[in-house]
Order: sequence, then structure tokens, then C-alpha cells
Amino acid sequence: MRNLRMALVGELTAIRFYRRLMDMAPNAEHREQIEHAYKDEHKHYRMFAHLYFRLTGRRPDVQPMTVTFATYEEGLKKAFYDEVEAAELYRDTQLLTRSQTIRDIFYEAMTDEMEHAARFSFIYHQL
Repeated sequence: MRNLRMALVGELTAIRFYRRLMDMAPNAEHREQIEHAYKDEHKHYRMFAHLYFRLTGRRPDVQPMTVTFATYEEGLKKAFYDEVEAAELYRDTQLLTRSQTIRDIFYEAMTDEMEHAARFSFIYHQL
């Protein structure tokens, strides 16, 4: 449950963070790459919130954290590292459970986060 709550907070945080990053993107290609991750983070939050409700009978009550960054470049670096960290959390969580449903949810999110890290690395290196 602790990892699930961390995942919920992380997804809400990423949604806010990527909205700001999209607004700073210097061109359409960068915006599209960030928007892809942004939409996936919404999907992950919905999956995790549904799982939380199934396990507890309650809707999650979590608040996003604030990600601070001064420049677009700094934001991309932070996004890359946040994605790698999330992928590691989701990998560890899926390995801790015997439930195939929970494993599948965390596996999907983990692979998406790995893809996002690659996207952020790609656009960072275009700067």
C-alpha cells in the first residue's frame, strides 16, 4: 500500500510537472514527446486510483508535490530522472506481489516510464 500511495503521488506530480514543461517546449516535436508522457501519466493515475479503490474501498486522498526548475533544460533533466526512479519503484512493487492483476498494472506503468525516460533523453540531447 505504501508503494501504491507513492505511485499515486508521483503520477499526480508528473501530470502537473509535464503540463508546465509542455508550455515551455521550444517546438511542436518537443511538445508532442512531452504530451505523450503527460497522457500516459493520466492513464497511470486512473489505473492506480482504481486499484487503490479495489483494495481499500476508498478513493485515494493524495496531493501532488511541486517540482521546481528554472529552465526547460533543467526540467527535462528532472523529468528523465523522475521517470527512471518511477520505473524502479514500479519494478520493485510488481516483484513484491503475487497478484497477477497488480503485477500487470505495475508492469504496464513501468514500461511506459522507461519509454518516457527515453523520450526525455532524446529531446534533451536535441537542445
